[in-house]
Amino acid sequence: MNQPRSFNLSALTAPFRVLWDTLRDLFDEFLLLTLANIMWAAMSVPLFSIAYVAMVSNAALPAAVAALIGVGPAAPAFAGLYVLSKRIIEGRASKLSDFFAGMRAYAVPAWRLYGVWMAGLVLIFWNLAFYAGVPGILGGVLIGFFLYLFMLWSALIIYAFPLMVLMERPSLKQIARNALVMIVSRPVYTLVTMLLMGFILILSSVVLLVPFLLFAVALLALWSTRATQFLIDEARARQAAAAAETVPPAEERGRRGQVRPK
Repeated sequence: MNQPRSFNLSALTAPFRVLWDTLRDLFDEFLLLTLANIMWAAMSVPLFSIAYVAMVSNAALPAAVAALIGVGPAAPAFAGLYVLSKRIIEGRASKLSDFFAGMRAYAVPAWRLYGVWMAGLVLIFWNLAFYAGVPGILGGVLIGFFLYLFMLWSALIIYAFPLMVLMERPSLKQIARNALVMIVSRPVYTLVTMLLMGFILILSSVVLLVPFLLFAVALLALWSTRATQFLIDEARARQAAAAAETVPPAEERGRRGQVRPK
């Protein structure tokens, strides 16, 4: 029978240790990541800015259209950032050409992944706006449901893009399944990581725009890649430990091959 897990302080501090390693990577590769972030911003910010302005102006349909069209240039740019992040966390020498190579190699998978995710996000926002006008308990319950769905959808993207480059040519179904397993198996780790990322994203994009344009998105890509690799390494370590426990002990034999009694 499995024994109940005891409190593990290292599990609670894991998101902060991953963040610290990410900040060290950012410091070591600051110029490269800044250049890659600027390339991402040049490709992604114009259409997403139109979507944001339309959304705050209560123009839901133009906002949705601009966001979905923005997937076209943004998805390959995201792919380039995550391929670059993968090389950095592996300790490999990296250059800006790796960003463009990642864009070319993962453009189609990134369009599929980000397109599906963005369509889901648009539907969630659409439902939140609709049910905000529904009075009574029903409206409150449905708003709570879609807020929970928004949290889950946001958590999925933390692991989805890294899995796209860390796994060997995965399908969308495999990416979604593995990302969901990571969320369910490590909910506290995921929640703390998501809240920290959300704080940095809001701070850099709303309060301080310059970091968002220069390095914040590259930081988040690098961070989520490290966070995903951490869970992959942790799962492999557990599997290795479980396999070691199931290996039967070697039997002692005498000089003529007889098994010695224990």
